Amino acid sequence: MTARSALRTLCILGAVALIGYGIIQPVEAEVRWLLCLWAAAPLIGLAAWLSAPSSPRSIPRSVANVGIVILMGFGMLSLQLLRQQVVRADAIYYYVAVGSDGSTTSNVRPVLDSQRVLRGRMIDRHGVVLVDSEAVGGFGRRTYPLADRYDPAAFSNITGFFSTRYGQSSIESTYAEYLNGQRGNEWDRLRERFLGGTPRGNDLTLTLNAELQARAAAALGGRTGSVVVLDPRTGAVLAMVSAPGFDPRGLSFDPGAEDWEAENLRVSQYWDQLVADGSGQPLLNRPAQGLYPPGSIYKTVTAIGVLENQAAGRPNDITCPETYTPQEGAPPVVNAVAGLASLTGTPSTLERVYAYSCNTAFAQYATRLTADLVIETARRFDIMSPQRADASYSEFTDLPTAQSLAYVDPGFLNYPRALADTGYGQGQLLVTPLQMAMVAAAVANDGVMMQPYLVQQVTRPDGGVIQAHAPRAIRTTMTRETARTMKANMGAVAQYGFGKSVDDYTPPGVPVGGKSGTAEHVPGATPHAWFIAVAPLDEPRYAVAVMIEGGGEGSGVGAELAGQVLAAAFETE
Repeated sequence: MTARSALRTLCILGAVALIGYGIIQPVEAEVRWLLCLWAAAPLIGLAAWLSAPSSPRSIPRSVANVGIVILMGFGMLSLQLLRQQVVRADAIYYYVAVGSDGSTTSNVRPVLDSQRVLRGRMIDRHGVVLVDSEAVGGFGRRTYPLADRYDPAAFSNITGFFSTRYGQSSIESTYAEYLNGQRGNEWDRLRERFLGGTPRGNDLTLTLNAELQARAAAALGGRTGSVVVLDPRTGAVLAMVSAPGFDPRGLSFDPGAEDWEAENLRVSQYWDQLVADGSGQPLLNRPAQGLYPPGSIYKTVTAIGVLENQAAGRPNDITCPETYTPQEGAPPVVNAVAGLASLTGTPSTLERVYAYSCNTAFAQYATRLTADLVIETARRFDIMSPQRADASYSEFTDLPTAQSLAYVDPGFLNYPRALADTGYGQGQLLVTPLQMAMVAAAVANDGVMMQPYLVQQVTRPDGGVIQAHAPRAIRTTMTRETARTMKANMGAVAQYGFGKSVDDYTPPGVPVGGKSGTAEHVPGATPHAWFIAVAPLDEPRYAVAVMIEGGGEGSGVGAELAGQVLAAAFETE
């Protein structure tokens, strides 16, 4: 093989590899696909040029080169059409783009096509029907039986909306093909097309405990924030509250209305209210899409890194000074409460500096671990560096979910002060409440982090099961011994540390563990209040993460809210 032939072969193989990799990318990775396509173009052109017979410069040769360029252009256009109209046709047809405020943009054609379908029901884990459909004048109308017992806004981030004008969101979107019967009962749809009958979609049984969801929303008390309750043994989402919410009935078109123009106007006006400035972004699913600095609850991750790397971290060789200067010329790290050393002791232990939430101690831990171990520990919990982060979090697919980040700017953790800030939960950390609930759940589950899920099973109208979710472990994030130590540390927070008020609300005799967090965000603004908790501490069945935007001290309002949610979980199980 000549050098010319070898180069041509390499160009062809490189182009095929780039196109093959790019064409299978998800819809939201359009830029990645286009980069692959454009990178393959010069390789294809070079391969074509090398395949042409050698000839002196001439008009025919120039025409041939122009022809190659034109053919390449048509080829790239054909590949783009192939991806859009064949490979990713269904994904593009049902794709929903979610804005920063939670508003959605989707193709309304699937919604219009399904107007004559009685979409499937959504049912909670105890058999309570949350969402249903009824036939009205030959059309299907979405109904919300949950409104007879609960505030629909408490469930809106889960059920989402189904609108002929604005598309669909949340479960209505991610499981649209099952709810409208396009998947799972294709034979029934084919029979209905030829023999008649009312098309019916499939039902979804959720892991949600509707009573717990409603009580958790009530405990938020009109404040802006999130509540997540997981079963740490399986990853099942028992509650996921986002406040403020919205009433999905306001976006549901009523085909039985006498004046369709007036009905469309009503829906439009309600949408305008939801997306207006000052509305509080009710369409944003804060537990899964909200990204916030975690504050001191992130000390849980740092503590795990220290315990998993004891030679570097030296967990029980630590002090809690008033200030700590990790980098010359940079402002020192300070504690939120003065005189903590009198509570932690000098020298201290990991348990006591964790219980009393000593910033300077965890800043020291982080600098001992160095950036590599800090990043590696965060990655165990799917808190990624931006270079390795996808557009969305892939381990929770039931709802659109943001990817949690250990930092934003490349090279940020190369600075000792930035590393120290990250150790106690500030720096450039951005996490979702769901992700921090998963951290607590991993501790509760002896170090094994389970995949979170919201849909337990999909069933046909006749009751036949189409698919059922089986619990799946994502990975082991820490050793069993580290998990036991961390449960003891979280127990110390509830027994004597900054967060002991969480124990005031849980049932008597039920041991509980937790960690408070007070997260600074905008300079001068009231910090966010966080709290994560697990209970019962000896055999955990619940892992909780609560976050109140601008709520203040996590050891106060955060611990109180987490305690109320845990009490509701035990009372409604």
